[in-house]
Amino acid sequence: MLYELRIYRFHPGKKKTFLEGFKKARRFMKKYGVTFVAAWENSEKEDEFLWIRSFANAKARDKAIAEYYGSPEWQKIVGELRPTIRRREVRLMKALPGSFAK
Repeated sequence: MLYELRIYRFHPGKKKTFLEGFKKARRFMKKYGVTFVAAWENSEKEDEFLWIRSFANAKARDKAIAEYYGSPEWQKIVGELRPTIRRREVRLMKALPGSFAK
């Protein structure tokens, strides 16, 4: 299993707009092979949002990302989401054998 940790920092006052758009994005993730795992707000940095999505493997990730970001649903909302993000970090993670993650 391959996990992707995504960390976003927002332009001032834009977090609420992002979260509204993110709710829309979650509705069609699974349809394109993107598994939503969990999301958090950083309790120390008000403008930071973290979330994890997962894929069976790297090949499945490549396919899902291409289909998701190429979808008509994404094209409808990308214009409201991307301008809210000041900084984005993405980290790919593999679960260690015997860890809690499968």
